[in-house]
Amino acid sequence: MKNMNKIIASLLVGSMVFSLAACGNDAGTGETTPSTTPAESGTPTSDAAPAEVVKPDSITVMWDGTVFKEGDNYAEEFYSALNEALGIDVKWTRPDHSTYGEQVGIAFNDASTLADVVLLPANYYASYAKQGNLWNMTDAWLNSEIANSGRLTSVAAQVIDGWYTEGPDGQKGIYAMYPARGNGCITYVKATWAKNAGYDSAAALPKNWAEYQDFLLAMKEKNGGKAPVLAAGLVNDSEAPYTNYLPEFYQDAYPDIYQKADGTWVDGFTEPAMLGALERLNWGYSNGVLEASILEKPSTADVRNKFYDDTTGVFTYWAGSWAYTIKSNLAKNNLDDEVWNLPPIAELGSYMERLSPMIAITTSCKNPEGVFQYFIDPILDGGDVQMLWQYGVEGVHYEWNADGQTISGLATQATAGTEKESKTTKNLFEANLKLGNFSGVDPYTPQDVVIDEAFNLFNENSSPAPGICTSETYLNYTASLWTEKSRLISEVTQGSKTPQEAIDEYKSLTDDIVTQILAECN
Repeated sequence: MKNMNKIIASLLVGSMVFSLAACGNDAGTGETTPSTTPAESGTPTSDAAPAEVVKPDSITVMWDGTVFKEGDNYAEEFYSALNEALGIDVKWTRPDHSTYGEQVGIAFNDASTLADVVLLPANYYASYAKQGNLWNMTDAWLNSEIANSGRLTSVAAQVIDGWYTEGPDGQKGIYAMYPARGNGCITYVKATWAKNAGYDSAAALPKNWAEYQDFLLAMKEKNGGKAPVLAAGLVNDSEAPYTNYLPEFYQDAYPDIYQKADGTWVDGFTEPAMLGALERLNWGYSNGVLEASILEKPSTADVRNKFYDDTTGVFTYWAGSWAYTIKSNLAKNNLDDEVWNLPPIAELGSYMERLSPMIAITTSCKNPEGVFQYFIDPILDGGDVQMLWQYGVEGVHYEWNADGQTISGLATQATAGTEKESKTTKNLFEANLKLGNFSGVDPYTPQDVVIDEAFNLFNENSSPAPGICTSETYLNYTASLWTEKSRLISEVTQGSKTPQEAIDEYKSLTDDIVTQILAECN
């Protein structure tokens, strides 16, 4: 293959971590054969007789920053309360959020130290399951308390069907779960910026790309020449769905391996839609509506802060409680806190719901049945443990209101007065995203109507992100491919290459590897 040596030589370093991840545990260790196939609707059942399950004394867990972090929000109280509620000593490994994916890859290279439970980035799940790194929890899930409780939400069956993926035996099964939907991003617009540009209400916001272009140019002109749009990079190359921070610019383009409606797997970076996305990014940068620091791939915190301090006026970020966080921080900076939610423009069609991260039991775990029954299943127990995962600790993170039916958040010392003044409406997952209802009434009440308004807009205008291919070559080289794609996107955006030149160069560098990936996917 004429180009294989070229890309291996130029990109070997970028693929090392993913190559290590592919060399994990021997396939089959701790595996069970699935007894069922995905249900077409409702909750599936299993004929497998449950075996006696031993409760573990302790388990090891590798997790990112999506639960309360040490030193923040009285996290230690959460960990202590969870241990007490479960009757298990949970030992946490908490790599930095920004390098979490890399640390996961390294962790899977040493079965002797690999944690019993690992929170997997969504784009790792299918490949790790295929390679035999994850315990098959199909029967455990189908016999679980939550699956048979009648408390699953109306959207749960559809989400659970999406958990089924191919294992090392070629059969589909559930190799990980998550207690909530993935959620997604919507575009927030500062009302003052829009009004300065002549848009008198949210109803006047742009409906298509041409109107969006005029909108951005007018916002720039009428707000001191400041670029209205900033995102954490031109593409989110570390996690699917990759395009969620600049949806209006990418529209129908998806710059990764994905499956078309006819079942064929293709490389979206070489599809015609990508030419249009690259042209739009170049237009945005050359016309000064994309803030220049986007080329430096700022952190999401930096992007948020520039929106809070009035440097920018358009910000695409997570639906739900972030709407209130945005409003609160604008008010703290003595700015108008009115923010409008932009429905997806016509060419975009819908916002993309990300694939949720997945909670997996690794094949290094000595007692996977016990870990599932006593650690994973209780996450959605509809009672005390779910309250901990969803809201935190009573008297520390929240308190009950006089009605005995609702709760109010408590500011925590480590974060009082900052953008995280109260995270009690969300520990691991938000009430609007949960897959299992409480046995009684969910005590959730939004801190502000803007939370539910943002969720409702997303729910009414969203579609699932593409699934991930289980190709081993994809896992080994996806980091390398993204290095090239990110570089080429940046060069086109700055005008040093045309969109067609970038795609042609990408093909010349990656053709043999992509051909192999697509052969494996198809």
